[in-house]
Amino acid sequence: MNRARWRYAVTSVPVMALALTACGGSGGADAASDGKLTVWMMTGGPGDNALIKDVNAAFAKQHPDMKVDVQIQQWDGIATKITTALASGNPPDIVEMGNTQTPLQTYSGGLADLTAEKAGFENSAKWLAGLSGPSQYDGKLYATPLYGGTKVVMYNKKLFADAGIQQPPTTVAELQENCGKLAAANKKTANFSGFYLPGQYWFNGMPFLFGKGGTIATQKDGTWKAEMSSPANQAGLAAWRTFQNTCSTKSSVGVNTDSPDQDQLFADGKAAMVYVKAWEPAAVLEKNPALKDDIGFFAMPGYTADKTMPVIVSGSTIGIAANSPDKKAAQDWLRIITGKQFQQKMALALNLLPISPDFTPTGVPEQLTVASKAAEISQPLPGSPGEATLETERYNEQFFSKIAGGADIAKASADYDKHATDAFNSLH
Repeated sequence: MNRARWRYAVTSVPVMALALTACGGSGGADAASDGKLTVWMMTGGPGDNALIKDVNAAFAKQHPDMKVDVQIQQWDGIATKITTALASGNPPDIVEMGNTQTPLQTYSGGLADLTAEKAGFENSAKWLAGLSGPSQYDGKLYATPLYGGTKVVMYNKKLFADAGIQQPPTTVAELQENCGKLAAANKKTANFSGFYLPGQYWFNGMPFLFGKGGTIATQKDGTWKAEMSSPANQAGLAAWRTFQNTCSTKSSVGVNTDSPDQDQLFADGKAAMVYVKAWEPAAVLEKNPALKDDIGFFAMPGYTADKTMPVIVSGSTIGIAANSPDKKAAQDWLRIITGKQFQQKMALALNLLPISPDFTPTGVPEQLTVASKAAEISQPLPGSPGEATLETERYNEQFFSKIAGGADIAKASADYDKHATDAFNSLH
């Protein structure tokens, strides 16, 4: 798996730096068809793999006289590049976007309205919310999900057994108890973590808020309002801090997953659990092949045993340019790449999460099966173009690191609400 895909799928540029067209409309008149679909797809995804030939072959059966030109794009600076291209008179017909970049494009008016076509996309009623949510603007659909990804807990079965833990926990409280047992059984290992959790890892922190019924922001009459100060979010932040401080090392409070590398810590036996993406187990085994039979996975448990913690689903979406002269053909191409047959091939070949849990095939790695199940309980990030601003600033990382480090939750949350509200409404 390509680390760059996951890093940049949730990274964009400040939205005010982009020249946007009017919301929800076309940037100009359609150009004449040239008998070719130009498709922009991102490095590291299904377009950057031989599998894309299967999509084009199926499309050729429906449109034998039309060629498909797949052009691979780099993630760096892609939001600006897409916005500019879609506003031109000769845009690519189809574009792939990171899911948190999608609201920027749906807002800009550069994407075609697919609302009337949604029912024609296979299993669209069960699309992952983290991908389908950002694909909509003002009640209309402007993109479809392409692939997803979420995090699961990877654990060391041998360390669990040595600590007398017979099975994965079913609640956060039980998980914290397990951290204590693991720490006691490994007290001779310096800087050991029962669950290594960097303080900046907001992808783990936000679910603790969602599990309490919290939400990051709400929108009313076109205006966004950040809700970090809500009672539910305050409770979630307190629970997350307790968990982070209990299970991870003190030195992890101010760091991210790469420095130090959490995969290396797990491979070295300095952590019994880590919160991982689908490609990370392979990275661990590259560092320590002896762990092959000792690695297991489970969804992050919730506050009660009947429900796992809601997750954030990241990944890509794909849409059609409002100025494309070949929208009908482009829709047919989208139906193929988002259909069950291709989605299952993609999951098996690339360890990417299909856009509907029903599409997950047998035979995928255990972590992907667990992730698919976990993704059934998810919550999308705010569908505002300003979400990209927060991620460019790494504001969420800073915020959760402050909370883990002991900052006053009420004051830090009030500061978050002011800054995030401004960001979410920056295009109004």
